[in-house]
Amino acid sequence: PGRATQVERTDQPRVPEPTAPGVALWSVAGQWVLAGAYLQDGLGLPGGADVYDESDGNDAFYIYSFKILPVLQINDKISMKGEIRFDDRTVFGDGTSSGAGASSRDADFKHVYMEWVSPWGKTRFGRTPAGAWAGNFMNSSGQGDRLMWWPNMLPENWGTLLFTQKIVEADAGGSDLSIPSINDQSDGDVDGYYVDLSYKASFGRTIAALWMVRNAVSEVADSALTTTQFRLYGNYDFSPFNIEYELNYDFGDGRPEPGFTNASDRSALGFHLDGSMKWEDFTFGGLFFYMSGDDDPTDNDSNAMFGSANGVGKDYNPYQIMTGDYMNMLNCDNPLSIAAGNGCCSPIFFAQGSSGVWSLGAYTKFAMSPQISFTGEIGYFAAPDQPSGWDSDMGWEFGLGMDYKVMDNLTYNAHFSYLAAGDFFKGDDSTNDTSNVYLLAHALSMKF
Repeated sequence: PGRATQVERTDQPRVPEPTAPGVALWSVAGQWVLAGAYLQDGLGLPGGADVYDESDGNDAFYIYSFKILPVLQINDKISMKGEIRFDDRTVFGDGTSSGAGASSRDADFKHVYMEWVSPWGKTRFGRTPAGAWAGNFMNSSGQGDRLMWWPNMLPENWGTLLFTQKIVEADAGGSDLSIPSINDQSDGDVDGYYVDLSYKASFGRTIAALWMVRNAVSEVADSALTTTQFRLYGNYDFSPFNIEYELNYDFGDGRPEPGFTNASDRSALGFHLDGSMKWEDFTFGGLFFYMSGDDDPTDNDSNAMFGSANGVGKDYNPYQIMTGDYMNMLNCDNPLSIAAGNGCCSPIFFAQGSSGVWSLGAYTKFAMSPQISFTGEIGYFAAPDQPSGWDSDMGWEFGLGMDYKVMDNLTYNAHFSYLAAGDFFKGDDSTNDTSNVYLLAHALSMKF
């Protein structure tokens, strides 16, 4: 099902020029989504694809979301921005809408931050959009406390971004003064540091970045873990061809594996490649992605890029079932099922360390008119680091979709997907049954 994405809109509301000094101006953008789904062999979380043949029940549900993105333009240099959720994937009939308690319907101020265009570049301070980087692969966008700076002194076509993020504040005291572990530490923070360098050419953009996390709240006594991720992203339009790629490589320290007290050696890889060609009203493309796993969680070598917390990325949805929201498969974006203990990826991927994942697929799009388009995709999935004795085949997914632009601000889409589950889901017993799954989903989305 479609959802009101947490990624900051690139088409920020246009703010008119101030008519006089000191005159503040408001502008608002937003999105409302109503989505419904019917999942054959669903686990009722809601969602949760039953590839293990555990349930004979089906799952049908509706959800809705509404958010606004206000901008208060103080003057031509300073603005206040934010994101407010009035409903965030609320399920019809779950009590939030009909319940008497007003607290269950409070607005959620996800982002609140100030932007200042200074003589030295743009800066941004506050609870900003966080997690997202470049394309959607491996992105799980949310919010973070950041100090950000885009310097403006580089040559033409070159750009850079620097920021620091306070992930955990522990050594400055906490709200519960009765917990010594929060207040007595001389160094107990988790801090992130980011720097990138980008170049924009006529055919596209390339970004190289380093993201370093220093974790002093760790299992390693009297020491801090420092993990670094190298990132490389490119998106090039060589009409009629388009290429997008992303590489993420972790190195440095990792958390100790079971039985160890010293930092593990971190070495993990994620890669995504999307190539497409446009021909008249048709688009044809191929998609490949890979995330390393770790089938030996006892050697203190941390090699898994594919983890249970984020999977392939909560923003990454090339397939409706295997990487779809609410399916509890490779994408773990199902906040509605956390109370059921299955809010992230299926635990079968982490039965022994991490299975990792790779996928190869193809897709097409036909723009029949400016209002109507049709899509189709097929993808194969496998585990590069499955446990010993397991099959690596996760299965095939097929999908067909339709998008209808009702008017400029209103869009309706419908999609059918079918997953032929592979023998990987039998686990270590080849006599276990698996279940193929199909999904019918549609959504009505309004943006302003």
